[in-house]
Amino acid sequence: MEINSICIYCGVGCRLKYFVEKNKIIKVSPDNNDIVSKGKPCIKGLTINEVVDEGRIKEPILNKNGKVKKVTWENALKLIYNNIKNLSSNEIFLSGSGKITNEDNYIIQKFGRVVLQTNNIDSCCTRLCHAPTTMALKDNFGISAIPNFINEIVNSDVLLIIGSNPASNYPVIFNRILEMKKKGGKIITIAPLFSETAEYSDIHLSIFPGTEIVILNCLMNILIDSGKIRKDINIEALKEITRKYDIKTTSEICKIKKEKIEEAAKIIGESKNFGIMHGMGVTQHVNGIENVHTINNLCIIKNGKIFTSRGEINVQGVGDMLVSPSIQSFSIPDLCKKWKCKISNERGLNLIEALCFGEIKTALISGFNPAQSLPDLNKVHKNLKKIFLVQMDSYFNLTSRFAKIILPTPLLIERNGTITNGERLVRLVRKVREPLGKSWPEWKIYCNLAKLFGSEKFNYKNEKEIFSEICNIIPDYMNINANEVYNGKECYANKKKKYEKLIPEDFEGIEEVSNKKYPFILFSFRSKFQFLTGEATSKSKILNKMYDGPFFHINPEDAKKLKLKNNDKIRVISKVGFVSGKIKVDKKISKGFIGANFHSEKLLINKLFPLQFDEESFTPNLKIVAVNIKKLS
Repeated sequence: MEINSICIYCGVGCRLKYFVEKNKIIKVSPDNNDIVSKGKPCIKGLTINEVVDEGRIKEPILNKNGKVKKVTWENALKLIYNNIKNLSSNEIFLSGSGKITNEDNYIIQKFGRVVLQTNNIDSCCTRLCHAPTTMALKDNFGISAIPNFINEIVNSDVLLIIGSNPASNYPVIFNRILEMKKKGGKIITIAPLFSETAEYSDIHLSIFPGTEIVILNCLMNILIDSGKIRKDINIEALKEITRKYDIKTTSEICKIKKEKIEEAAKIIGESKNFGIMHGMGVTQHVNGIENVHTINNLCIIKNGKIFTSRGEINVQGVGDMLVSPSIQSFSIPDLCKKWKCKISNERGLNLIEALCFGEIKTALISGFNPAQSLPDLNKVHKNLKKIFLVQMDSYFNLTSRFAKIILPTPLLIERNGTITNGERLVRLVRKVREPLGKSWPEWKIYCNLAKLFGSEKFNYKNEKEIFSEICNIIPDYMNINANEVYNGKECYANKKKKYEKLIPEDFEGIEEVSNKKYPFILFSFRSKFQFLTGEATSKSKILNKMYDGPFFHINPEDAKKLKLKNNDKIRVISKVGFVSGKIKVDKKISKGFIGANFHSEKLLINKLFPLQFDEESFTPNLKIVAVNIKKLS
């Protein structure tokens, strides 16, 4: 049997062909009619059949003092109910996920607000990855989504890529970039690491990590002085800020040659159809929002187009579904009127406050691995041990060791519903097979919990009924017809700019600098052959053969100085923790730096990152940290 449905991984949101026999996915193939992948999905999507049956949670589990036993759904839900029924609204936290459907996420936040009267609601992929993106887009354009389409990349004559490596992490988008290049377009890459994308670039500006605002302000300063910008906007406030970022100063701060800056500015200045693409290399910093404001400023003065490379498959949708500690898209009274109930208008706790600060007693988390994903993991692990943690997930992971109750949930392709991809395209998710074991989707779990609380607001028959409510409740989805979507029509949630507003930003320094005690800077990057914390991709034989890790990547000169060679074991130490692992000597890493990715439990590099975060978005620094190295025998 052949069924078309959505990929389970990144926010590009490709559609694939799944071949199923006796409830087993035996093969995954490209869908040549897919408007997103255009029949060329990435290797991760095409190996989904290798990972869907391995390491799965199949039954509800009670974990009591390290002893685990299987329980019925009825008993599991009663245990949860008894634990949370007497808690105050400030003592409980709920997490949605970019791995699950819009319908599931909508019910999670509605349950929290209506039944528990709490706004302590958040999602991992939004908070840890792209909260700065959506918040800055709202500030600059009045909309919490990109106003452009990935197909528009093809017609760009210059594309500036900053803090992203699409050749590795978003091959489907990179196919569009290569189309652009074949048509004569030019690529400028700004990133500390000489990446796969940089190899295809006309210019690579290898800046010091964390100095993105400096280089962007310098480029705008040059463009303004040369008059190579649009004439219909007021740039006086922006001009006042950017004039401080001359080429000499920028060259010294960013540690790049002046000639490179001048060359990049000249190419951008001559562009008639300019585009900018960014990713988590600019958002996972203490100045993430400021970084994205500055990117948007450059886009506005060049009348360009903005593109973002996004994390999980439904990272846009989970935010759109109000899975957030505060609701800004419409008024609380309007929501109360539509739901016919009272809800709190206080800002809730986000996941950094709830789990890193340890301010709650119980957490119900979905599709989220905080024991590996959050910064300052030593502290986070202590907090997770203290709370009554309910894990809803498809795979066992590091967080499972801390969960008191583990509930099995279906993979995305074992559900019906919708997702909203990174360009806000709403796509139908078709169930390709029945879920493994006794898995329940989140909407069903929370509807049954609501019954225990005596609520009559959750009597939904199916996912379509939930999506119909979404289209009547959420303003940016009111242009969508639920019946048409469930019949296979694809459409975009609102993407229209309300305005264009320049928001000048000054550089206030980077999070971490090296010193005598910690003479190296470690920065994180991702592998082309793994995804997030690796629960699924680590089970693929094909991907594991290609995966170059987990290693600490070190410059050859530093390795020689420290008398290190490939596969030697080192201890990397920061001010909050240490991690031991093997090294790989790598010419792509600059002297004085160490590179590593976070996909594997065997190399928990987030133990090294102190809790530093953007004060507005609360997105933490997960990119750079000062460290020392000790060789282990």
